[in-house]
Amino acid sequence: MNPFPAPASSTTPMYTSRRHRALWVVGVVFTAGLLAPPLFLGAARKGIVRHTVPAVYAAAIYPVALGREWLPNPGNWISWALAAAVLTAATHAALLATADEGAAA
Repeated sequence: MNPFPAPASSTTPMYTSRRHRALWVVGVVFTAGLLAPPLFLGAARKGIVRHTVPAVYAAAIYPVALGREWLPNPGNWISWALAAAVLTAATHAALLATADEGAAA
């Protein structure tokens, strides 16, 4: 018996509506990107993105967020690095196709 469900096909829509898409992007942005890896992990389990996507976002966001306490910050580079990772994740989330847009294309 396999305890893990089979991944969905790549035709599975990422969002069910425009509201769902907006909630995804707002969740990524307003949590300073900290929700990006778990959200993309859900997308990876559905087969919408590759499994490396959540790992890459986790490797980019979590060390920078945690490093604010211990790393030197001349020129305020940590805030800029975290902002870049958050904006990248939010843009990536917004670009994933909805069912309506996928059918229209």
